[in-house]
Amino acid sequence: MGFLRDALAAAKPLGRQTVTPAIYSAASQSFSPTLTHAPVSRTRRIQAALRTVLTGTGRGTLRGTLRAGIPSNPGLIGAEVASWAAFSPSLMPRTWTATTVVTFTAQVAGHVTGVAVGYGFNQAVRALAASPLGRFALPPRHQRVLAITWHGTMATTTIALWLKSISQQREIGRLVGKDSESSARAQLGATLTASGLYLATRGLTFAANWGYDLIRKNLRPWLPRGLAPVLSGAIVGGTLAASVDLLVVRRTLEKISAKSRYLNTLVLPGRTQPWEPERSGSPWSLEPWHALGAQGRVVVAEGPRARDLAAVAKRDITQVQEPIRIYAGKVNGRSLRAQVELTIRELHRTGAFRRDHLVVHTTTGTGWVPSWSLQAVEFLTLGNCAQVALQYSDLPSPVAWLTDHETPLAAGKALIYRIQQELERMPADDRPKLYVAGESLGGFGGLGAFADAQDMLAGVDGAVWSGTPQFAPIWKELTSSRDANSPHIAPVIDGGRNIRFATRPEELFHSFYGADLGEWEFPRIAFLQHASDPIVWWDYPLAWRRPAWLAERLGRDVLPAMRWFPFVTFWQVLIDGVASVDVPGGHGHRYEQEMLPAWAAVLGVPLDDDLGGAAGMRFARIAKWIKRTQPPRA
Repeated sequence: MGFLRDALAAAKPLGRQTVTPAIYSAASQSFSPTLTHAPVSRTRRIQAALRTVLTGTGRGTLRGTLRAGIPSNPGLIGAEVASWAAFSPSLMPRTWTATTVVTFTAQVAGHVTGVAVGYGFNQAVRALAASPLGRFALPPRHQRVLAITWHGTMATTTIALWLKSISQQREIGRLVGKDSESSARAQLGATLTASGLYLATRGLTFAANWGYDLIRKNLRPWLPRGLAPVLSGAIVGGTLAASVDLLVVRRTLEKISAKSRYLNTLVLPGRTQPWEPERSGSPWSLEPWHALGAQGRVVVAEGPRARDLAAVAKRDITQVQEPIRIYAGKVNGRSLRAQVELTIRELHRTGAFRRDHLVVHTTTGTGWVPSWSLQAVEFLTLGNCAQVALQYSDLPSPVAWLTDHETPLAAGKALIYRIQQELERMPADDRPKLYVAGESLGGFGGLGAFADAQDMLAGVDGAVWSGTPQFAPIWKELTSSRDANSPHIAPVIDGGRNIRFATRPEELFHSFYGADLGEWEFPRIAFLQHASDPIVWWDYPLAWRRPAWLAERLGRDVLPAMRWFPFVTFWQVLIDGVASVDVPGGHGHRYEQEMLPAWAAVLGVPLDDDLGGAAGMRFARIAKWIKRTQPPRA
């Protein structure tokens, strides 16, 4: 209440005090000087009020009314409003850590926005105060009502949205088949932690204010009006960015790089050296076991042998072949060209060019190749296949992509192009069919081997791309040229003639809305991309522009309440990427059993009517074998 009284009193600031001649007081029987106030113009009163208000100590008429009802720190208002957006649903259920990161980054962004809006608001009030409307002021009683209403509305909205977010997180967990960790206690702890971190960063605001005062004091005669706060913010922000880059980012990358090199030397649990001559790393291979790298050893150690194919397919052992798996690891001092030539020699050594199907996989950053994709091809061809890949990095995919955009593209192009050259030397009737595949960063690198979609159709006999990031040029080309009325998440290309996108296996033959796509002509290209896969849907423009996939009907495993908010959704989807590999197959960034119908369609193996089997084998039987024999996740 004292603040309100001060605000009202300040509406009529005192003028200059003067001393009038002494006046005799009968009561005191003495003469005493009397203080009076010289008349002050309305403009001077407004200027005095604004001057004290803008320095944080005074209360003007119009501004005093506003400050009485609305918090004086626009940064705090912006942070609280941004928290509302951070509570909104995204693609994955958020853990305690994810909630903390998303809420904190949203609050910081909201604070910056609030400060900018508040600066503009102050300028508008200053201009308004100089007008006849500057005499406007609410009565004290109305000011109290405004203050209570404002604070009550803000607090109620925050609590209501926070409580709603808990139920929404649980619903997202149900949609993607994962038990949500979004308990009220966990989310409250995460929100309080994020708010504490945000308040700790308020020191940056004080630094910016100090810089602002210093700049105004020393450079005011030479600086244009309004440039001081911009310059102060740039100096503080630049210093912070440089410090974070030197002390956090670079050191973190160095630690990740060192740890990745170490992990690449390990033999992961459950993997042993193969003894089949058809596999790299075997005693007969040109690529020794120790040179394969951790993920390369996984590729050649896992998977069905001929006896397994015969047992699952219920065929005689003479009706199946031993699958061929070729892999070249990343070895210090060995160039990409040398790796490619080694794989060519390995393909010749194993007789790969005499098989009917040759599949080139582009790996992710660590050299990983999706096991379900490898095994789907082997079961569906009964081992009449050869599959090849090489490792171009030992870093996790996000780090590999951020530090080097070009190497994944170069690796995919070098291997595919060299194998195409080798095939062209063979008689057309004796060549194996060439297929390409890649998941995540592997999809980005593999697609980089082709100039455009037509080049891909002309160069291969089929492809299966899964979880391809939308920043891949061919992905963008195809999606932007999709047929009218087809959705962004499952575009129809040229009526589904050769290239088909699917968020689930059924969409390989029917559009997202259920329309029959008709005959699928060869070569067949399949893009598998779950509607809930953040790796597919994240991109830089998400920070400032609402994407097409959020402007239309959302996928079946995405909460319909998801909305786009500037900057906030960017961080939500980015953080979702971490959790997207820890959900069951068929959601997020986990492409597993859907690889079976996808590869069956691309290879031309006749599918059962219910898409649950092909070539006399039920997919459930194959999937059961894969899950039963799968070692711990690499």
